[in-house]
Amino acid sequence: MQPLNLNIRVLRNLLLRYALVWLADTASVAATAAVLPKIYFRQDAPYWYLSPFVVALLLGLLNALVRPILIILFLPITFVTLGLATFLLNAGLFYLAHLMVGPFVIENFASAIAGVFVLTFVNTLLGTALRLSDDYSFYATLMDKFSTMTRRERVAPRDRGIIVLQIDGLSYRTFKRALKKGKMPFLNDLIKRRRYALRSLFSGLPSQTSSVQASLFYGSSYDIPGFRWYDKRARRLVVSSNSADMSAVDERFASYTNPLLRNGSCINSLLHGGARKRILTLSTLGDRDLKAHRAELEDFAIFSLHPYLYTRMVLFVIGDFIIDRLQSFIDLLRRSKMRIPRSVKFSFLRAIANAGFRESTTRFVMEDVVRGMPVIYANYVGYDMVSHHAGVNSADALGTLTGIDRQIKKIFRTTSRKAPRHFDLVVLSDHGQSESIPFRRLYARSLPEIIGETLQTPAVEPAGSTAEVGYFHTLLREMRRVDQAYGKRSLKRQRRTLERLSEKITETASERKEEQAFVVCASGNLAHVYLTHSPEKLSTEHLLEHHSNLLEILIGHQGVGFIVTVREDGEVLVIGKSGMRKLGSGEVEGEDPLVSYLNTKNDEYIMKALSELGGFPHSGDVIVNGALLENGLVVTFEDQAGTHGGLGGPQTESFIVYPRRLRKKRDNVRSPSDVHAFLNGTLTDGAPS
Repeated sequence: MQPLNLNIRVLRNLLLRYALVWLADTASVAATAAVLPKIYFRQDAPYWYLSPFVVALLLGLLNALVRPILIILFLPITFVTLGLATFLLNAGLFYLAHLMVGPFVIENFASAIAGVFVLTFVNTLLGTALRLSDDYSFYATLMDKFSTMTRRERVAPRDRGIIVLQIDGLSYRTFKRALKKGKMPFLNDLIKRRRYALRSLFSGLPSQTSSVQASLFYGSSYDIPGFRWYDKRARRLVVSSNSADMSAVDERFASYTNPLLRNGSCINSLLHGGARKRILTLSTLGDRDLKAHRAELEDFAIFSLHPYLYTRMVLFVIGDFIIDRLQSFIDLLRRSKMRIPRSVKFSFLRAIANAGFRESTTRFVMEDVVRGMPVIYANYVGYDMVSHHAGVNSADALGTLTGIDRQIKKIFRTTSRKAPRHFDLVVLSDHGQSESIPFRRLYARSLPEIIGETLQTPAVEPAGSTAEVGYFHTLLREMRRVDQAYGKRSLKRQRRTLERLSEKITETASERKEEQAFVVCASGNLAHVYLTHSPEKLSTEHLLEHHSNLLEILIGHQGVGFIVTVREDGEVLVIGKSGMRKLGSGEVEGEDPLVSYLNTKNDEYIMKALSELGGFPHSGDVIVNGALLENGLVVTFEDQAGTHGGLGGPQTESFIVYPRRLRKKRDNVRSPSDVHAFLNGTLTDGAPS
């Protein structure tokens, strides 16, 4: 018999850690009793001062032994009610501790609910102060075990995996500013000390998420002309926040390309990229094969196993909501001209996306890391959403990056300590954002209103829901699947309540059925103008013959930088106020309309991207790019303080951070499609030199 090999130092540190956790839980229970009047310890009981230790220990045992069983039994209700059942379960176990420990008194269940909030808040503060990492807690170990029990990957000894973490809307320029200001200390440390490389990318055109994700996942973004576009033949709007539209994009590309996420997982995304497991992914919401989405239910159950994670996430969401309302009030007092008014609805959506999705996305990634998934993609959307309304370099927007940096650190630590395979971590952005000012604010009229006056027809404002609404609908519709799968009557009321909430949040995203002379689809400072009398795309010659006044008005307007049209022979023209450029031949007549947008290392990519954009079958008859003003602001066609979609400023400057050891063809990585080829080659090679 071999002697038992115990590392005394490791065992001592482990016992010390659990003792500190117990003391932190004890202090949290005592603080809760001190703060809330209806939760207290009876001081007439013998040895009552030991009761906080007993309650803390009992809560640990209840969470370890009873909680997993209840989570499984009530999982459908937990999922459909946005996890509120988990919160009630926490309160129930807290109240049960009162029934089992005589000196400990909770007067009613409502007090138990309030107590859970206070308990979690104090526990989080103490855990942070004492540096009690959650990595080796009992609950974290339990979650890891359940993750590997549900779907563990077969991993060969030399197999490597890739984790791709996307920070939505963060430009290379703003990223470097955030590193310099100490907003992202972990990523700064990776780049400076751990042999990670940082390089800029050209996001392509349009500079927005759905087209960049298509390039990243499939190597092409063909015929995705913007966040919104119009199908003239079908006479319908196509929007990147619509599940059916994104599903069609996935199907179109997956049929003839090699998806990056094959056999992997996709978390919080518009497209699924061929992933086997898809959580919070918009394009999969119309899939009626409920068995294929069992993984989502399992991951949510594992997330619910930890007694504090959900409540902590709720506290973060509430805190983020309060912060946004305070920022809105401060802007009102300062009469800030740059900030965009923020409604209560936006504050709610911002809190869900920035805090709720941030915490849950990290946990889902960590579960897949423990399983050994070969490729994992996740998207953090908080910065993009906040900077649209607060400004690209505002303290509010940059503050979201600190929270994202902490999540990346957690994931990196999990890969080094718990992963069954070696992972290469890649952090990138899909596009940047440029400081902007709305077209309507500058000129008192919107672009559709000006076009409507020119064509002598009623103006039609851009339609379609926003990205943040799309992400929220993703969450709600995934919950509807559980109702369909389990068919329990008890879930119908919760589902209907969520659907009513969805209807209130959704802005006029329904399709317009009345006849329209024109449609304007805006994606930030890029707008597609469609003249609907013809199902075909109109050529430059046709526009000059029948709508020359429209071209003159657009070209001559101060808020327009340039327009793009296509001749009958396929030549793409960029037309400005004093000149024209032919993208095919490179010939310039008069003053180059792109002079303010070039003179960078991406000039070649800009020309190619504009030429491809103009040639897309579903691009507008006229493509309009907002002006680049002398003060550096970009004129945008949406109500945004930070914008992206077209050219001007750093909105097309994205970035990638990757291990320096991945040197194969790294000098050719300049665009999202290059990143697709680069990462696909890395997965194929296993461990490139």
